[in-house]
Amino acid sequence: MERQLQVPMLDCLKLPETLEELAIPPGIVTDLIFKLLFTEGDVSLRRFSDVLHIGAQVIDAIMMRLQQEHFVDIAKAGNIGRASYIYVLTELGTGRARDSLERSQYIGPVPVPIDVYTDAILQQSEERTKISAEVVQQSISHLILPEGFHRRIGPAVNAGTSLFLYGPPGNGKTTVAQAISKLIAGSNPICCLTR
Repeated sequence: MERQLQVPMLDCLKLPETLEELAIPPGIVTDLIFKLLFTEGDVSLRRFSDVLHIGAQVIDAIMMRLQQEHFVDIAKAGNIGRASYIYVLTELGTGRARDSLERSQYIGPVPVPIDVYTDAILQQSEERTKISAEVVQQSISHLILPEGFHRRIGPAVNAGTSLFLYGPPGNGKTTVAQAISKLIAGSNPICCLTR
């Protein structure tokens, strides 16, 4: 049975504009906000956006609610309105942040729903173009490698699956991996599913 794709690629890469469009439980996002505030002390809207990989308008809506519920306060306000606010935890917010940290210490990009992730990966692998032996050879030409190495690595690159490089330390595994990564990204940029 073939799996039907749920979300077109452009839609899954679109930055959500509302909390509902994130399609994950709101508590996950608020927990990340609490933990970031707890670990950094005071956090700007821009910093939230950079760490959580979601738009400032989504974060601003959450911060307004957290402020109304007395979990956060505004430590500083600049000249450009809410976008320049710096937030800090209240005593009540600090308690929530500790609870959040007990559940998980993860602080980073907001998770992507599994169906969106799966669809993006499937579409990405279906759309990948085949890379010729000449292009593979050119991408690793700056390296000193055994004769015909590109003919061995090329089919693995075109398979679209995991690639395992092994050998003793210092034999160039990382350098080869970086060259292959640049090659693949150049032919079909790998999408970043963090928001």
